[in-house]
Amino acid sequence: MPRLSQLALALALLSLLGSAACTERASGLPTTPPPQPPSITYVDGWGVKGTQPGQLQDPSAIAADPVGDVFVTNAGNAYVNKFGSNGTPLLSLQEDGMNHPASVAVDDDGAFYVGDPVRDSVFIFVPEGDKHRELRLRTKPSNENRISIAVGNDGLIQVLDSNAGKVFTFTPRPKLVQTWLPGAGDSTASRYGPLVRATDGFLYIGTAAGSILKFTREGQRIAEVRPTTNGVRWDAQTGFAIWSNRVFVMDPDGHTLHVATLDGATVLDADLAPQLGQGRRSPPMLAVTPQNELFVLDPLECRVLRYRIKL
Repeated sequence: MPRLSQLALALALLSLLGSAACTERASGLPTTPPPQPPSITYVDGWGVKGTQPGQLQDPSAIAADPVGDVFVTNAGNAYVNKFGSNGTPLLSLQEDGMNHPASVAVDDDGAFYVGDPVRDSVFIFVPEGDKHRELRLRTKPSNENRISIAVGNDGLIQVLDSNAGKVFTFTPRPKLVQTWLPGAGDSTASRYGPLVRATDGFLYIGTAAGSILKFTREGQRIAEVRPTTNGVRWDAQTGFAIWSNRVFVMDPDGHTLHVATLDGATVLDADLAPQLGQGRRSPPMLAVTPQNELFVLDPLECRVLRYRIKL
C-alpha cells in the first residue's frame, strides 16, 4: 500500500476512535464518578430529661460500642444508660458505691467501664449490665478530679487520673503493670485529659492548650497533633473522638465541629448551631461509631444528637 494511503488510513482510524469516545460520554454510559466532598448530615435527636431509668439528668459522658449502641453516664441520678442508635433504651443501671459516674468507655466485646472520680474507682460491667469488678485507684478522690478510661483490643485497661497526673495500665485480670506521666516535667500535668485509644492502637490525650498528644500504649510520646489551618481552634479537653484516622473535636465556641487528619489538617468544619443553638456555650461531648455515625451529647438540653458522616 502506498505510504500516503497508509497515512490516510491511520488518520481515519484515530478520528473514528475519537468519535467513539465522544459518543460513549454523550450516551451516558457508566464512568467513574468524582469523589464526593466530606459531609456531616443531621439525622435526629433523642433523650428525655428526668430522674427515671432511661432518662437523662446532668449527663456527664458518652461512648459507643462496635455495633453502634450508645452509653451515657448521668451525674445527676447516678444512672448509666445504654441506648440503640435511634434512642431506644436498652439498659439502665445504678450500682452501690457508684454515686458520681463521670466517664465511660466500651471494649470490643461490649463490656463497659465507668469512672467515678469521687470514689476514685473504675467500675467494670459485662455487656448485660452485671458488675464484673471494681478497680480502686487509691490516689486522690475528689469531685474535682477527672478519670478517663481507654480499652484496646489487647484487653489492656488504661486509666488517666487527672489529680494524680498519671496513666495507670491494668491487665484484664486486672493487675497494675505500669504507671506513667503524660506530662512529665510539666506543672500543668493535672490538666491533661481525656484519654482516648484509637483503632490504630495509639493513645491520645487532650491538653488545656487545645492540642492532642499521641502516645504508644507504653507511654512513649511520639507526636503532638494541633490544628494547622489558620483561625481554627480545638477544645480537646471537653472531649474528642478519633475514628478512621480522623480527629473529631469541637471548637471552643461550642457549636462548630472540626474534622481533621492526624496531622492536624482540616478535612471539614461543620456548624452544629441549627441543632445546638447559636449562642456561645460549653462544647458538647462526642462519640463516633463504625457505622459512620457521630453522636453529640448536649448536656444543657439532656439530649443526644445523631449525625451521618461521609468522609
